[in-house]
Amino acid sequence: MTVRSILLVHEVFPPDFRGGGERIALRTATALMARGIAVEVLTTGDPAITSIEGVPTRRMRIPRQAMALRIGAIARAARRHDLVHAFNYNAALPALAAARIARRPVVCEMLGLFGDGWLRLKGPLGGRLHMMLERSILRASYDRMIFLSEASRQAGIAMGTSATRSLVIHPGIEDGGFPPAALREDFVLFAGRLDERKGFHHVVAAARALPHIAFRACGWGPDTDALRAAAPPNLVVEEGRSGDLYWRLLSQARIFLFPTYAETFGLVVAEAMAGGCAVVSSLDTIPFAGHRHAPGDEAAMIAAIARLWEDRAACTAAGLDNRHLAAAYSWDRHAARLTELYAEMLPAGRASPKEA
Repeated sequence: MTVRSILLVHEVFPPDFRGGGERIALRTATALMARGIAVEVLTTGDPAITSIEGVPTRRMRIPRQAMALRIGAIARAARRHDLVHAFNYNAALPALAAARIARRPVVCEMLGLFGDGWLRLKGPLGGRLHMMLERSILRASYDRMIFLSEASRQAGIAMGTSATRSLVIHPGIEDGGFPPAALREDFVLFAGRLDERKGFHHVVAAARALPHIAFRACGWGPDTDALRAAAPPNLVVEEGRSGDLYWRLLSQARIFLFPTYAETFGLVVAEAMAGGCAVVSSLDTIPFAGHRHAPGDEAAMIAAIARLWEDRAACTAAGLDNRHLAAAYSWDRHAARLTELYAEMLPAGRASPKEA
């Protein structure tokens, strides 16, 4: 059956920003629309914002944690569409309940998956509550569950996701209009949230251990000014998310450093690869050229940065290899696979809402 219309349900959507998942939701919407599929996004925020980049949005003026209070509104929206596509966390279970009320198929896409890493992020009490929510989503009866990498899917299966109903669809990546620089600039770059989960404290340690190397960090967090003041002289901390500064730095840096503790895909690493950076990271979800180290292994991380810095030819070669590897991730390919999945999920013989 031809898929004509999709309801996307996510807890936040641009211009609101939480950490990156909303970028995936937005690019999913625009890629589906480019393939001729009508899209509506239901989210939280200012109801006066009814469109972003041509994507129609309906926003509920409620906290994202309160989306369960609007299951009825989500169900009414779902009836206008062929299928519901939800993203975790706070939108996932309300979207499932609404889809069942509206008698629509529903898929959930896991943008984040942290397991017991929540204890480090939220402490003993908050961490356990988040772990319970995550397991509830993973074990819920969605028609399909999408993961961004095979490593994330296997982690989900270990926590209760159905192996037969789960699959991997890689996200696409962008370059922000900044193609890779032919001549790389001499600095090591970190980009992302300036917190413990992303391993920013290891970036600071690497800069202290390698004072002859310039480091730059482009990110956000509640204590950016304090982090900037405490940084060693060779580490420049700049506030930025996914604007021109972010894209320009990815296109210029020799080495991209990302000592993260938990990722479902590692979008920023893939974008750094497309930008032509050699990569030093603990990321284990996608292949990259440079050096992979165990999470928290500062000694291996620092040694790898020093080797690549001194061996400019190896650093350049890794950057070129990464550009080729990153070519596998495109939003058009992502949307094509989603379209195939949606068609498989629709019951045979049911009329589209636009035909009913």
